[in-house]
Amino acid sequence: MIRIVWKYWKLFIFVLVTLLACISFLQTDMVSESGAGRYFEALYYSLTLFIIGGIDIGMPSGGSATVITVLWMCYFLAPLLTLGAVYQVIQEKLLSRFSPRWRNHTVICGLGRNGKLIYDLVKEHSPKSHKVIVIEKDENNSRSIFLKKSKTTWWLRDDFSQYSVLRRAGVHRAGCVYITTNQDITNLNTLVCIQRMPDRRKALKTFFHLGNLNLHDLWKESFLKDPMYADVKIFNGYQAVTKRLYRDWVLQREYLDPDGNIFMILGYGRFGQMLFFHLSGDKERKSHDDIVVVAGRMNIDRKQQKFQDAQRQAVMGCFIHNPIEGDIHSSEVWDMLAGKIRDSGKNAIIFLCRDGDMENLELAANMKLGGPPELQKATIFCRVYSRTANEINDIFEKSITPDQSRDIVVFPMQAELKEAFREELFD
Repeated sequence: MIRIVWKYWKLFIFVLVTLLACISFLQTDMVSESGAGRYFEALYYSLTLFIIGGIDIGMPSGGSATVITVLWMCYFLAPLLTLGAVYQVIQEKLLSRFSPRWRNHTVICGLGRNGKLIYDLVKEHSPKSHKVIVIEKDENNSRSIFLKKSKTTWWLRDDFSQYSVLRRAGVHRAGCVYITTNQDITNLNTLVCIQRMPDRRKALKTFFHLGNLNLHDLWKESFLKDPMYADVKIFNGYQAVTKRLYRDWVLQREYLDPDGNIFMILGYGRFGQMLFFHLSGDKERKSHDDIVVVAGRMNIDRKQQKFQDAQRQAVMGCFIHNPIEGDIHSSEVWDMLAGKIRDSGKNAIIFLCRDGDMENLELAANMKLGGPPELQKATIFCRVYSRTANEINDIFEKSITPDQSRDIVVFPMQAELKEAFREELFD
């Protein structure tokens, strides 16, 4: 109820002022009609107050002191509400079209998952007066209310890949630019567009997100060698957050067994891919460590070459099994995983890497409650993006026994991703 009132508070005040004025007019001799006409006349007078109708109606009179006081309040509140609404329309429809002449400000291109976290970090690491321009074309963005109210943020609702939009945002006068979306080609085109601006500040720092690892190699071999891109830095959200998962959670929290470990990655999207390359690329992983990946056929077919390359490069490192194709919920896949754990006799660590928070938690619970003994004994890392990951973990622990939940680790991806960005982009 409170949220509804907060969202529509202006409408509530409008209705309240109208009702108070209408009731008060009925208690005075200012209404001359009789019968049902009195109510229409009182309502008409009440509505005209919003367009300074009191000048024509006349000043409050002919009622008790309380009624006169309420009417005087309505006489002032009503036109103030009208002025506020007019100002909001002018602000949104007219003034927002004019570009602020800011300098040394920050520009954030895209306000999705990465952009929101980076925006928060910019605010945390900058003075309160620091100006930020956000280019995001989705008017229903979850941060829309905050962006509209912020006095130090200008929300440009347009496509940042357009040269004219970048000019309006004053990218050439900015001190720092973050290109944050998961659309690699759009990010690269935008970067090139910015770097080729003839009047661009020489000290402009540009950070852009690049998800495809092959494009990382292309960047290092071509763009990075060009002096024009000397102040440009690439970053990858999934690479950064899986690095923290492996380094700060798996390695530092003593989940590993020195006699050997078998790592199982369930789900091979970008999160799973990045985790796989951290594991397979770690020279500390010895030949008695194994990696097993489970994913759908279409997913694996596109990544088969990468698997084969990783297997060839890991001759002196951990052993990488051929990927398992199948549904990670099926008993057949669970039996195959249990068999690999049983045959190896190694410490099992399972990573649930899919995008769905509840799906990962449900899968972990099902493995502990009804999976083969080898999976029940394994340590399971659950990737959970929700901001309420800790609360979800508390609820989750109550749904199964302490022994079953002991080896289920909820990895709060949103909080860890923010800290990863802080480490890479701001420290």
